[in-house]
Amino acid sequence: MLNHAERIASARAAVDYITGRSVTEQQRPVPNCPGWTVYNAAAHIGRVSIAWEEMITSAPEDPESRERAYQRSAQQPAGAPMADLAAWAHSALDHLVDDVDRRCYFSMTGGEGTVGLWAWHAASELGVHRLDVEAALGHTHELTDDQALDAAAYTCQYFLPAMRRVTGKDPGEVSVRLLGSDDVDGSTTIGSESTRRVTVEGPSIQVLLALWGRPHTDIHVIDGAPEVWADWRALPGEAFQFGTWD
Repeated sequence: MLNHAERIASARAAVDYITGRSVTEQQRPVPNCPGWTVYNAAAHIGRVSIAWEEMITSAPEDPESRERAYQRSAQQPAGAPMADLAAWAHSALDHLVDDVDRRCYFSMTGGEGTVGLWAWHAASELGVHRLDVEAALGHTHELTDDQALDAAAYTCQYFLPAMRRVTGKDPGEVSVRLLGSDDVDGSTTIGSESTRRVTVEGPSIQVLLALWGRPHTDIHVIDGAPEVWADWRALPGEAFQFGTWD
């Protein structure tokens, strides 16, 4: 597992990579996110960071925090330059360098959260978007196994349970075994009251992509019902999809 500082560093590196693409690269489509170009991916992380910043600086008991956050995000003009998108993202991350235990509003729980949880969320989500853009441009994935394992653990503990809550669907229990290089392996589980079960394994980055509903390779169902795995992978797209935000 990464520590707090490592998560913030990973998130900043993802921001710099995505917003640092050339004009030509910005026009490339992102197959992992149908309808998006690389620029759209950058616009997404910039705009969503404005929403994050509002929630990070709000009290957990503030019932209007989430709505206010996305109103602020939607008010930004279309066509913002990459430098502005990067600045919006880094500004949100700047609010994560104080007390890791500071209480604030956290979107994945719908209220109670901490600065530490936001850093974990940022490292996971921005890491996945970095993978999206790397795949679009044919670049080698730079996420380490440690970063992928950490991001997958977050995804199973907070992100996918939030998607389950939003959709009201419970695909069942899924256990994932992430296989890394240099003996960096890990496992994580999403519990369920359902009797449906599945266990899968695969390379750490590929498992992370799959958990976010992205195209992936080399993942194998080693026990249980394959339909459970398919239903979990479909859940993020069913729960919520951002627009292109040109």
